[in-house]
Amino acid sequence: MNSFLDPLDEPQQLLLDTVWEKFAEVQKFPSFRYIEFVMRRAGYNAEVVLSSFPVLSEGNIEYRAANANFPRPLEGPVWLTLAGLRHVQDPRAAKITSTLLDYIRAMTKAQEWVLRDPFTYAGPGPKLELRKTVMAEQPDADHGLTLWVALARVANYEWPGMRFNYAEGGNGNGRLGLLPDADFDTVEDYLAAVVAALTPADHPAELTYTDPRALVRSIGFFDVTCELVIGRPLVKRPPLDRSGLLVLDVATEDEFLAGLAALAELLGQLDIPRKNPPHALGRITDHLVDVLPGIDRAAVERAVHTLDQIRVLRNSNIHTKPGAGLLEAYQSLGLAFPVRDCGTAWDSIRAYADRAFASLQEQILAARPASTGTQTPGVPAAEAPSAVVPAQKPTV
Repeated sequence: MNSFLDPLDEPQQLLLDTVWEKFAEVQKFPSFRYIEFVMRRAGYNAEVVLSSFPVLSEGNIEYRAANANFPRPLEGPVWLTLAGLRHVQDPRAAKITSTLLDYIRAMTKAQEWVLRDPFTYAGPGPKLELRKTVMAEQPDADHGLTLWVALARVANYEWPGMRFNYAEGGNGNGRLGLLPDADFDTVEDYLAAVVAALTPADHPAELTYTDPRALVRSIGFFDVTCELVIGRPLVKRPPLDRSGLLVLDVATEDEFLAGLAALAELLGQLDIPRKNPPHALGRITDHLVDVLPGIDRAAVERAVHTLDQIRVLRNSNIHTKPGAGLLEAYQSLGLAFPVRDCGTAWDSIRAYADRAFASLQEQILAARPASTGTQTPGVPAAEAPSAVVPAQKPTV
């Protein structure tokens, strides 16, 4: 899967900054001819750099951080999407991003019109005017003309998140695009949904689970590896009556929900620095990349995504309104919706969690610095073993 969250290389960042510089001046995207000249003068081929950005597509429509009218870019502008604006180090870019997220959230709420009018047969529902909607969401904000023009021109290219129509001098109006819901507080969550919407469905199979202690062992190995490689354990030991649920088979729905809650609590209490985002799984990838710059970020993200589906599944049993990602969580964990066989479902969840923790441990070991991987805390370097082979630790 393409990632819109990875750091950019030097030519990619230069191209984004060049487009943004002109856009910030007059709220209009510059021509490809201009970008091509600036990039060529810096020693880069603009078309090659544009093509190097991660891309998702449906038919002949493509979504990139920076985009042009391929295959004939000379005939149009080079524009930025929200995927590109998040890489621009300018408060004005962040303002555009946050305001458009407000607008997209309002689009999600607007879909509920059908609940108030269940006997209308035709039409996709109301469109929302950008200016009026954002003024209602941000009544105390500074809504200068230049901001509105910038918002409309970015929104005009923000497919598949929205379908937006803008005529010069107007307020612009639109509705959601391919996303069924877009109630997102961060651009990272929004982009993850865009990737999911344009990625062919791949329904993981149900996994078998034959050793009741496998998950506990993989969590223990992961925690020991964290302590040895990055200098601190990340798993907070739960009470025995909670951790014991992880090794018990289940037969009833109550037992299934109890085991799921115990596992979700352990994931939610991972000791990850900082407080934003509020759930620990939202911070672990950046933390591991910070302390281990050589770690395979994509592999870590895949493992964390699996664990996060457990959090989503657990939260759905607490909140009366199901989250937008609930069906994806069931599919990612190999579960049928709804769950009929609680024992088999619990085994599949534990098997996916076991695999995810084992993958995280492997990535941490593979990325350890040579000096860290050969010395155990408290043991002089001359006496340290030649490789880290974590022993079982009763973490849970």
